[in-house]
Amino acid sequence: TTCELAWTVAAGDAAAIPRLLRDLHPLVIAYFRARAKAAGGTFADADRLALAACRAILAELTAPSGADRPFLRLAYTVVVDAADAAFTNPRAFPLTRLQQEILILRTIVGLDSRQTAVALAVAPGRVGVEQHAALSSLRAA
Repeated sequence: TTCELAWTVAAGDAAAIPRLLRDLHPLVIAYFRARAKAAGGTFADADRLALAACRAILAELTAPSGADRPFLRLAYTVVVDAADAAFTNPRAFPLTRLQQEILILRTIVGLDSRQTAVALAVAPGRVGVEQHAALSSLRAA
């Protein structure tokens, strides 16, 4: 899995880096494109930022403290910080920030509810509750 590859890289196996990037890069691009689209940005900007974020994830992963937290949480933190700096959302949505993030991670990036919970540092049950509330809000809007 991607998490296992990440810890192999963190342990010093440089040969695992290309495989990790092959798994990670499409997910990071999907996230940045979703955030760019919501903020009126371009996919070209999103793709450029995704590449930089992947480099930053690798740097964090290989840092001495890189293995101190779950890989999904580490990767999400790097990606969301970069996206927040690059894309502001001028439109008002009927969703909370947590609900927006859950929908992006579940429907666009393709994480399951457990992976989403780890990335967002919330309880797995909360992911389902917030996703349901978000979809109900969107249907009503």
